[in-house]
Amino acid sequence: MKIQLKGWKVKNLSLEINNEPSRVSKENSFNLSIGYSFPEDNDTEFGIGFIIDIGDAEFKITLEMLFFFQVDQVVDEELKQSDFVKINAPAIAFPYVRSYISNLTLQSGFNPIILPSVNFVALVRNKNENEIKQKESE
Repeated sequence: MKIQLKGWKVKNLSLEINNEPSRVSKENSFNLSIGYSFPEDNDTEFGIGFIIDIGDAEFKITLEMLFFFQVDQVVDEELKQSDFVKINAPAIAFPYVRSYISNLTLQSGFNPIILPSVNFVALVRNKNENEIKQKESE
């Protein structure tokens, strides 16, 4: 199967400068959420969305980015649940997020933030394990 990144856009961006750095924790924070979308009007495309929150002593960033992919087959239920959508596509898109954040912080007059690499295989595995545990406890 072939996959092509058709494009991306920033849906939401917030950069809040902390004017009182002494009141903020010196520890940096990084939170990542991923969502998936499957347009009804095009059965060979899907989207990946990232919501990222970054906390730093100097600022706070919230970013929502959307990535649009096209594949050479119909996006059916099997593909929607596959590693291809949940692991491969985010792994293709995430370097663009990392670059965007680095450039944003640098061009805003701060030391560039370099986001950590993300192991999407482990991320999906942990999410699946947590969902199984949650179902078992119900």
